[in-house]
Amino acid sequence: MTLSESTTSLVADVQKQGFAIWPGFLQGERCDEIRRLAKHLAGGEHANRYPKSTRVWDLYRHGEEFVDLLADPELTAVLNELLGKNHLLSDYSLNVVQPGQPVDGWHIDYPYNEMPAPVTGAVLGLQCVLALDSFRSSNGATQLVPESHTRTDRPDPEAVIEHVVFDGEPGALLIMAAATWHRSGFNASTAPRSAVLMSFVERWVRPMSDPPEPGPWGRTDALRMLLGMQRPPETINGVAI
Repeated sequence: MTLSESTTSLVADVQKQGFAIWPGFLQGERCDEIRRLAKHLAGGEHANRYPKSTRVWDLYRHGEEFVDLLADPELTAVLNELLGKNHLLSDYSLNVVQPGQPVDGWHIDYPYNEMPAPVTGAVLGLQCVLALDSFRSSNGATQLVPESHTRTDRPDPEAVIEHVVFDGEPGALLIMAAATWHRSGFNASTAPRSAVLMSFVERWVRPMSDPPEPGPWGRTDALRMLLGMQRPPETINGVAI
């Protein structure tokens, strides 16, 4: 798929400042249905309740709508530009932050957080945050340090750093380089703040999650390759073997 002017701008923003915001990535009935499903999951048997948040892992197991989200052609086109074709899903989860959650420490994400010394150059990994509720400073929306993805040092978790905030309505998508310094803020509101988290890595980086068993989530070759269930065709000098 050829990138539109708007998605080309998203790619350029990620490469330059380490993140981009895609307003209205999900809209209308499609957004409403994902929000409804997420609310049901957060209160159900698959929810894992931790001190600071509630998580539901491997969302592709919980409805065709979540599989459709992974297969979104515009998102795939952006990921192909940033990570290359045949990139892999590393994590796919629902994250519900409860009222009163304190400020998180500044950090970077996988795979950079497991490197002895972070490297610069290719993006290697992306974290996508799909807002299911409004994201505001008042409810602890994600805070980011522009252009920090080019640094080779690690952030001090407690440092006071100039930053920007992911400010968006339900359906907005934050696309962030995994090396970008970021944290969640203090949720001073009286309501939970929910988001779908989608992490992706280049095809040669081992994902955080293992490939699933065969199931409806592997309905196409593209999805099976994204989930690590199937390898792309091997080539020699660009020729399939």
